[in-house]
Amino acid sequence: MTPYWFFQLRLYPWLPFLFFEAKQLRSKVPNLPSHSTFLTLGNGENRLLLLGESTVAGVGASNIQQTLAANFHRLFGEAYQIETIGKKGLQVKHAFSLFRRHEHAPSDTYSGILLYLGANDCFLLTSPRQFRQQLTKLIQELETETATPWIYLASIPPVHLFPAFSDRMHSFLQTQREYLQLEMQRVAEKNSKVIFHQISMDLESDFFAKDGIHPSDSGYLKIATVAFEKLKLKISIC
Repeated sequence: MTPYWFFQLRLYPWLPFLFFEAKQLRSKVPNLPSHSTFLTLGNGENRLLLLGESTVAGVGASNIQQTLAANFHRLFGEAYQIETIGKKGLQVKHAFSLFRRHEHAPSDTYSGILLYLGANDCFLLTSPRQFRQQLTKLIQELETETATPWIYLASIPPVHLFPAFSDRMHSFLQTQREYLQLEMQRVAEKNSKVIFHQISMDLESDFFAKDGIHPSDSGYLKIATVAFEKLKLKISIC
């Protein structure tokens, strides 16, 4: 890819227009509730943690049973307990402090951690260098704190395909996402515990909720299913 500074030079003249579009968008799209901000499902001996932004928080789902966490609970089965720590608007740099504030159970018993992050770092134009440093630090802190044997790192949500956004926003977000995705891949290549999943973007029309930003019930089912299929190839599932 071209140097990030080249992308910045192309982006900066458009920032006032993009900020205006974002402000207009916030006033128009429905503010959907979170269903799984801090949620525990099941009581199996194998504990899985979902940590991340609005996808983990269940924004866009119609109810708790349609969230990412609930879909994972059905897929993994009763031998697993699914715990979520999710927050709308969460960036990578704030993820570990959120984890520390809300994780009260024993810290060394997770069978695995699933991270869903990066969309907000796209929106707020986190530089690739900062993103790589922050993601590396987050993973190191989680490894130290939880002794997890693996960390699933989902690719950044398809911000360049969100129906609510303009074509101009799509174009810049696609490029920003590509830079950050590359850093995710580099982080994973340096850590054997990290399972980076480059998710296919062949989305059906019903993937998005009514706000045109977050996943719908069917969207959450697809996200969970593709992650589960990837994990089955990488780890032993009870």
